[in-house]
Amino acid sequence: MNNQKNRESYWVKKCILVGLGFVFLLSACTSTEKLVSSDWYEIKSQHFRIVTNGNPKKVQKLAEDLEQFRIFSQKYIAFQSDQQSLTIYALADQLSFARVNGSKNERNVIGSFRNTSYGSFALVNIRGNRYFPDNPARKILFHEYTHFLTYSRSSYNYPYWYSEGLAESFSTVRFNGKNVFEVGRMPVDRAISLSQLKQLPLKRLLEATRGSLDEQEAEALYASGWMLTHWLLFDPERKLALERYLKAYQTGADSVTALPNALDMTFDELEAQYQLLSKSDFVYFSGQISESRNISSALIKPMMRETAIAEIAHFMAITRQKPSVLQDFFKSAKQKGVVSPPLQAALAISESQAGNFFLAKEILKEVEKKYRRESWYLEADAKISLTEALAKNGELDVNEIASLRDQYVHLVNTQEHIPAYWHELAITMQLLGYPREQYLEMLEQAYWRAPRDINIAWWFVRELYVSRDKKLFPYVAHPLLMQIYNKKSRAYLKSMIREMEQEQELNVTSELTAGGLGEMLAEYHQLSGNKALALAIDYSGAYAVGYVGKSYSQAEAKNFALKACEERRANYSVRDACTIYAEGNDILDSAAAIITPVIN
Repeated sequence: MNNQKNRESYWVKKCILVGLGFVFLLSACTSTEKLVSSDWYEIKSQHFRIVTNGNPKKVQKLAEDLEQFRIFSQKYIAFQSDQQSLTIYALADQLSFARVNGSKNERNVIGSFRNTSYGSFALVNIRGNRYFPDNPARKILFHEYTHFLTYSRSSYNYPYWYSEGLAESFSTVRFNGKNVFEVGRMPVDRAISLSQLKQLPLKRLLEATRGSLDEQEAEALYASGWMLTHWLLFDPERKLALERYLKAYQTGADSVTALPNALDMTFDELEAQYQLLSKSDFVYFSGQISESRNISSALIKPMMRETAIAEIAHFMAITRQKPSVLQDFFKSAKQKGVVSPPLQAALAISESQAGNFFLAKEILKEVEKKYRRESWYLEADAKISLTEALAKNGELDVNEIASLRDQYVHLVNTQEHIPAYWHELAITMQLLGYPREQYLEMLEQAYWRAPRDINIAWWFVRELYVSRDKKLFPYVAHPLLMQIYNKKSRAYLKSMIREMEQEQELNVTSELTAGGLGEMLAEYHQLSGNKALALAIDYSGAYAVGYVGKSYSQAEAKNFALKACEERRANYSVRDACTIYAEGNDILDSAAAIITPVIN
């Protein structure tokens, strides 16, 4: 690779001065009216689908850049060739973006990434902040797509600073021709942070985890993480040290001492070098993509306005925007004559998620009978009924759940690419008492289609933990750990990871398993004589446990454990039945785990 000096001071000063003098003009058109009045297009490439109400030619170029970026990324990131495609909503301006994203109309918010049970979605304001020299929307897509590639199907757990530093380093990749790239340019917003002395202390940077920093520190982490990553990644010798550091971090080495050890430096020596980085000239590199490929032009297809509006409304519903927002959307669409049955179904889903089940059903009843075998209708009908059934106290109607199971079987057979259908099918099967291996097969299908959905990943990782699947567990647990912000949730998952890595079966210690199932097993392990442990857990994370030792016989131990578990199951409204998880020191085929529900 060739390198060039890349001084950013000119653009830093210009962006700061322009930012201070910027005047934001409000449009007389509301965000909802803007969406329903727009012309819409679908742009499709091999790995990306983009829906836009902006300039389709510009968005076509963005899709082709993303395909090139995906090829370039293979030089630095090991990811699966069959990685899921990504859906992007490229909104024409801030009004459109604010409504679809559900955010306030703030000019500094130009992109977001949503992980759902329907897959991952990126949202960008393609107009962005026109006072920056590069398109911020493109930068955000490259940043988030780097996370998308590194988080999915990987057993590697990156430190927080490096995860963000790597994404920032790749966010400014440029392509000159089909096979020539430039990488390493400083993101202008990070240059501004460093020019304003927003550099995070090295110790604080290395030990930071998601959720551990305040807003100002988090901003400094992005800039400092980029700076340190750039220094390590693009120098051949330091890159080898970086690889040693990441391997050490993976095996539990101290996050602060591991990096200077890998570089054969003391911490003080590394800190002195780190302090000098912000005053350095930053170098970027050019090179050729090693594997030459012909990237086909992305296809542009006009969308019917009714179709586009219904899709946007469905996205707003599954990301749990308030029913009042969807009602406003529906009203504007009706005024413009672009109401469609799928739009009605999206509104009904939104109402059901707010607990308005009667209204949701009434809205769905208005859909003509000729549409009621369509997948979007069956999805709305099943989702509303399942949400209502799970919201009820007491015993479930088995016939109703069986009917819902049949609806989801039809949905996965006709729309097998949609992970939500597999996930909800797994829920109905668990509620009906199917053997664990059968509903787990459905859950696994949901996970591989939506590996970054928190609810699916948490349920799946619990099941893998309980079954002691040491081969698959890290591929689910490590990406999940990179997404979790809540300290308590991170502590639970870390204890599970440590136990799976260091312990065999029931041979665990309380030091390694603070919290979660590990702690219970540690207590159980201390019991003597005839003993048994029973567990119950459902899809939502609700759980119950019962265990006993020193029983008269092994049969008595099992009965007492099941009785204690069932009593607790009734108290905590756990949907699944209790089963014996362990007899003596042997783990049996289990159907449950004990992990506190996640709050992300």
